[in-house]
Order: sequence, then structure tokens, then C-alpha cells
Amino acid sequence: MGYAFSKVFGPTDSVANTKTTVGSTYVIRPGQYCVHKLHVAKGNVVNAKECAGVIEVEITGVDGTYEYAYGNGTGGATNGGPGLAAEEIECRIPAPGGATITVSVTDAEVATAVVVSLDFYTGGERVDSYSTGGAGKDPAAATELEVGTVTVTKAGHIKQIRYACGQLVDAKSCSGKLVVEVPGVSGPFEFAVGNGCSGATLGGAAHADVIDVDIPVGQNVIVTFKVTYTDAMDSATVSIAVQ
Repeated sequence: MGYAFSKVFGPTDSVANTKTTVGSTYVIRPGQYCVHKLHVAKGNVVNAKECAGVIEVEITGVDGTYEYAYGNGTGGATNGGPGLAAEEIECRIPAPGGATITVSVTDAEVATAVVVSLDFYTGGERVDSYSTGGAGKDPAAATELEVGTVTVTKAGHIKQIRYACGQLVDAKSCSGKLVVEVPGVSGPFEFAVGNGCSGATLGGAAHADVIDVDIPVGQNVIVTFKVTYTDAMDSATVSIAVQ
């Protein structure tokens, strides 16, 4: 297993709460590969809606679900804030030569100049990743919110949780608690999560929280995610990688 090549998709402006294809499709060069890493960068265009999103990779002829929560880019329309490097996402997506690959994002609010790069390696096993949440999943202050559920179609172990959220109030930077409920498995599975990106008018870059775990999960099991914050937040988004 070794590094082979990388491919960039975009830049593309995303549409609010709409699956948006980034750049053009790409026909993978001859050979047998596996995408091991994604890198994604974007800017926000609305100060009051610093938003999280989901990136999805689809490859013709390849089974599985490959969806990943990611952060909210760099600031807003008039308050950029300090920048961060492109967000790196670990993944394992089979990528056979000759197949067509499509990359898309679903952002809770409009984002500008979304750019995604994929790192292709020789060899590697499949790891599915499922997502839920996004636009409309806005935690109220001190109130538990069900972010959503995912149905795991291939039994295994949850190996990684990714969580992203944006803030609504400048003066009240807050932290939160994420709860993951897996039927048939004794918990609890509760995790501290960060407070997203600045607030309504003060922008700033933020990546998703990344939590490494090892939680068994059966086939067709419905996993539920809940979050509680001390103050109002925006567009809670979560994904899990199952190996």
C-alpha cells in the first residue's frame, strides 16, 4: 500500500441545503486504488449562518456509503478571521480504474469556492461512513436535540465520529455534549464537543470534532445521535465511520 496520486475537484459555490456537485466527474486512471484521504476547503458568504456540511463521494460500480461531516470554512461575508489549512478527512473508499467518481457537498447555508482533493493509494479496505443532521437541526439553549439517525447497512465497529456545528451568538461561546445510542450495546457513549465557529457576526474557521472510538454495531441497526448545548447553535451535523 502506497501513495499513487491526488485529484482536485472544484472550485464550486454550494447551494444552501442542496446536494451540490463539486467540479466535474473524473474517470479514474487504470489500476486498483483506494481513496485514503479527503481535503476540503471553502469560504462562507453569510456572517450570521456559519455552517457545517457533509461531503459525499460516489464511485460507479462501488458499493457502500461514503459521507463525512466537515466544518464551516473561513469566516463570513465581512469578518474572515484567521484561516486554517484545508480540513483533512481519513477514509477508505475503493476506487477501481475506469470507474467514474463524483464528489458533492451539502452545506446548511451557501458557501463559496468549495475545493476538494482526494488522495489515491494502492490497496486498502472499504470503510463505510454515514451522515445525518445539517440544515434545520439547530440546538436550542440547554435543550437536548435529536440530530438524526443512520441505518448501518454493513455490520462492524464504529471507528470514528465526526461532528460539526456553528454558533449563533457572539457573546456566548458554548460547548456541548454529543450522545450516541446504539441498540443492543451497553453504553453510555457521551462525548464533549466544541462550540463551532465564532458567532453571528464574528467569523472564524472551524474544523469538525474527530472522535476515535470502537463501538460494535450490527447490520441494519439504527444509530441515534443527540446533542445538548448551553446556548443556541446552528446546523448540527454528524457522521460515523464503520469498519
